[in-house]
Amino acid sequence: MTLIPLTLRSTLALFTLSPSFADSASAGDFLKFLPLSPAPRSPWDVTGAASLGIAKGNADNLTYSLQLLGTYAKNTNEGHLGADLFSSEDNGTATTNSFRLFGQYNHLFNGRLFIGSFGTFLTDEVADLDYRLDAGLTLGYYFLKNGTTKLSFEAGPGYTWEKQGGLSEHYLSLRFAQRLEHKLSKRSKIWQSLTLTPEASHFDNRLLVAEAGFDILLTKEWALRNSIRYQFDHTPASGQGEDDLILLTGLSYALGGFPAADESGRMTLKPTSSDPEPIQMGWSTTSGLTVSLAQGNSDSLFLGLSAESSYRQKTHETFLAANSSYSENDGDTSADALRASAQHNRFLDEKFFFGTAMGYFRDDVADVSYRITPTTSLGYYLIKNDEVTLSIEAGPSVTFEEVGGVSDDFFSLTTAQKFTWELSDRLTLNQNFGIILDPSESDNAILTANAYLDTDLTPNIAWRIAASWTFDNTPAAGRQEDDTTLTTGLAVKF
Repeated sequence: MTLIPLTLRSTLALFTLSPSFADSASAGDFLKFLPLSPAPRSPWDVTGAASLGIAKGNADNLTYSLQLLGTYAKNTNEGHLGADLFSSEDNGTATTNSFRLFGQYNHLFNGRLFIGSFGTFLTDEVADLDYRLDAGLTLGYYFLKNGTTKLSFEAGPGYTWEKQGGLSEHYLSLRFAQRLEHKLSKRSKIWQSLTLTPEASHFDNRLLVAEAGFDILLTKEWALRNSIRYQFDHTPASGQGEDDLILLTGLSYALGGFPAADESGRMTLKPTSSDPEPIQMGWSTTSGLTVSLAQGNSDSLFLGLSAESSYRQKTHETFLAANSSYSENDGDTSADALRASAQHNRFLDEKFFFGTAMGYFRDDVADVSYRITPTTSLGYYLIKNDEVTLSIEAGPSVTFEEVGGVSDDFFSLTTAQKFTWELSDRLTLNQNFGIILDPSESDNAILTANAYLDTDLTPNIAWRIAASWTFDNTPAAGRQEDDTTLTTGLAVKF
């Protein structure tokens, strides 16, 4: 995988002291004016990346990936050493579990032509691959090699040892590889690689690995990474499929730091004043998307959609929200839920308000066909400015629901707490907590909590990490009381 991080090289300006200054200054005075030389930059650049998805409760899914890459460049030598782990579980059953170690060393002859050696180790539990080890020599050439683009091709002989489907074999192999990296801007780059390893005497026995992705810088050390990996094994183990596809979205971290972006003239919709300003009026809308995909020997899909819209005026405000999550594993649905709400508040003074709201919830896995809750409430803003809002509210409601095939409606009480905080000009935290309580049956209570953190990539696009929790102490028969999800993805602001 070509994950070479963008590095910032420093150019040092050298100057000399005039003889007259040197003659009139003492050694101590001289040292005061002598600039400290920065430590030489290491030829190694190390980058790590991770992604995580969690659903616990009636849906029990865990998906994560870990990647590590170290690249080396000094004089006429270059190389890389890395590892990646992909894993996912559905109700305790592994649906993806692969681990790879890889490395390569190249010696450059004229800046573009190189000779090198490589080694790769791969194991994949779901594909019934105990191990595959490839090692050999390669001859390559950089067709493009400048400050923004690198494109190389290489080929060479190797040897392969593998054990798949309980059968061990080893043979002479060939290796063909192509790599591309292109910087789109100071904050983003794309990368792509393709590696084909066939048996030298039997080309039908071949392994193809293709990868592509893009990185967007968030800070000097952190970047958003989206990538896709495709693997094709023309001779898989008995009963296994030939190809596997994985789509990942996660965060990348560079130990040495990515290059600092040029912030001068940066367009932003955020306020520049450090003092809290009055809350902004008018419409504000945000939508989010989270996608996780694995196809082939493991077949899973997770899709999350969300939208929030608010309209504020001095005398009233309106909030609309909806979020949906869907996942399946090997064709079986493991999550399918929808939550929506609408609320309108009329201010009695600057901070007190009277509100009416309607909530809707459906969760097929938890066997909740519907839950509709119209509510009236009285609320108060404890904090209300453009950086921080904190409100509490409570009031009577009526709940109509069908859970486990049994319909019910009852008088209820609803309380809620809502909090937003603009941590910086690029970080925003949003959190809310609510309770629906049946006063005639204290055991019948429903608790919900949601939170997300948005990191602005552009004035209109943010990277979102979100968590949600629902607790129903009277669930449908055979269902669990609580559900928890953790997701990551993109959010778009309108």
